[in-house]
Amino acid sequence: MSDSNQPPPGDAAKREQLSKDFLDLCNDFDKFSDECAFLCDAFAALAQDPESITPPTGDGIGHVSYWLKCQVLDYREKIDELRKCWNALNRDQ
Repeated sequence: MSDSNQPPPGDAAKREQLSKDFLDLCNDFDKFSDECAFLCDAFAALAQDPESITPPTGDGIGHVSYWLKCQVLDYREKIDELRKCWNALNRDQ
């Protein structure tokens, strides 16, 4: 039941959803960026006093470093997915 005079269904809705997803991603990244700045300050302070790095502190640094790596990879995947969706939507026009 397609009317050839109608624009492709859902293009406006897809653009609106992509815009919302992009804004949400930007807001999430802002929060992540703030957390990274805090952690960088903490790591810099620890580096000033290496004797304060106890085994539990070292374990914590390792855990946080792994978490940061996972977060960066997740953001990269989300950005790539939004880019693919945006390119596909623009290619269809």
